[in-house]
Amino acid sequence: MLIADETGDIKKGTKSAGVARQYTGVTGQVENAQVSVHLSYGSSRGRAIIDRELYAGQHWAGRDEEHRRRCEEAGIPEERARTVVTKPELAQRMVERALAAGVPFTYFLADELYGGSRSLRARLEEHQVRYVMAVPKNEVLPLADGRTQEARQLWARVPQTLMERRSCADGTKGPRTYDFATVHLADTPHGLARTLLIRRSTVPNKKNKNGELVCEVACFLCHHAPGTTLAGLVIAAGQRWMVEETF
Repeated sequence: MLIADETGDIKKGTKSAGVARQYTGVTGQVENAQVSVHLSYGSSRGRAIIDRELYAGQHWAGRDEEHRRRCEEAGIPEERARTVVTKPELAQRMVERALAAGVPFTYFLADELYGGSRSLRARLEEHQVRYVMAVPKNEVLPLADGRTQEARQLWARVPQTLMERRSCADGTKGPRTYDFATVHLADTPHGLARTLLIRRSTVPNKKNKNGELVCEVACFLCHHAPGTTLAGLVIAAGQRWMVEETF
């Protein structure tokens, strides 16, 4: 598996490349930090980071002399200093480098920051890269009949009787068990299929806007070989946790 994720390093100063007040998963809040996107490789034999890119946000982008000098002092290349390269774009660059290097992998995995990027999905599909990425619940998806609908509209119509209870991975307290279902989407012109994988908690564990306790739902957009089973997609989705062991 190839897995994209980001991490942050808390900083006190303002001169380190890319440093700015920005959200970092290290603390779960906005901090003065450097944030970098990493590409990890994971398999049954182990996990390792194989590529990385520093994220330099709007605070570092500009064409005036002050920005140019600041970026030069921090060692940021001119191409990166002129415009912001988004985190999904950084992930795309790293996947393309992995493809060029002949890195063997089955799926590319990522959370909804990356799964919600249509441009990243399009590039992966052009390269015929199979992926399983979380997507926002309001993500508009193409249906097999030519219509489009949001992910949350699709899962809202799936009855409990069509959901399968499966373990997606082992956690610290044993198997991580959820209820799963799939909705077939429009296939790509490159011969691979698209499927929405729906994961729902088996017990109420999250409050809705009315304060009621409900079962949490997550949605994953899958790009895969025709005939791939629900079980196969569940196993792939459950492997994203491997990236946590590389930081």
